[in-house]
Amino acid sequence: MINVSGLQLLTRQYYWVLVMVLTIIPLSSQATGLLILSSRTGEAYADTIEGIKAELGRSLEFRVQYLNDPLLAWREADSPSLVITVGVDAANAAIQGVEPSTPVLCLLIPKITFESLTVNRREGRKISAIYLDTPVARQIELIRILLPQARSVGALLGERSVREKEALKAAVRERGLTLRSDYARRDSEVYPILKSILSESDVFLAVPDPLVMNASTAQNVLITAFRSQVPVVGYTASYVKAGALAAVYSTPQQIGQEAGQIVKTYQRTNILPAPKHPRYFSVGVNASLMKTIGMPFVDEYLLEQRLLKGE
Repeated sequence: MINVSGLQLLTRQYYWVLVMVLTIIPLSSQATGLLILSSRTGEAYADTIEGIKAELGRSLEFRVQYLNDPLLAWREADSPSLVITVGVDAANAAIQGVEPSTPVLCLLIPKITFESLTVNRREGRKISAIYLDTPVARQIELIRILLPQARSVGALLGERSVREKEALKAAVRERGLTLRSDYARRDSEVYPILKSILSESDVFLAVPDPLVMNASTAQNVLITAFRSQVPVVGYTASYVKAGALAAVYSTPQQIGQEAGQIVKTYQRTNILPAPKHPRYFSVGVNASLMKTIGMPFVDEYLLEQRLLKGE
């Protein structure tokens, strides 16, 4: 005689064993498609992925894997038709690990870092990116709109950002401004060079560079600029909260949205665009600082619209 309750228990046990097996088998045995490979879990990474999901809706199935999750870890045996990486570590893993014929779109990666990872890439390989960086022309245009009286723009460059000096000079010159910049080769040079630049500048432009603007130096740069009565325009929302006058930046959701649009175009054309700065962006202003220095408040949305109109 069959024990029905025992059979049901056994069936449930087999069900969960099957679920576990399907979870850990190599994903190469599953259907290929779009793979989103994230460096890790975390708010910025999750927001980027959510931006992609929101844009794609149900138009395309995809998988999400994490480099730091042993149960959802990416395997080099996987052979997706397109890989989107979120973060520098994921970009490096995909560029080094996937088949050369597999296209890769990199997100949340600075321009300089992307260029260093792809400097030796094989000719014809499809690797693109939406840079984390705001284009310098957009930053300079924000300065022109927000501070029309400014004539000189200061910038402190480091070993990496000095490569962008010519683009910075061109953007400043096109708007009738003068660039006051210098190059710091080591930590000990940052403060004295910064003070010299600030003494000749109407506004200071924070430029992404691990030597010049990092967790150890950012607050000192903002304090020194404030004491010198030189407003700072940054490149992240956190700089505005910390004391910068304003910043123009792209949120992870905005970058994810644009990535989703690129994926939909790729599905139709099989073409990835060239590496590029983000299309979508936000502007943040420091209302309390504006009040302190006697500057009239300017609405963030209106600034965004004026920047969009200029592009």
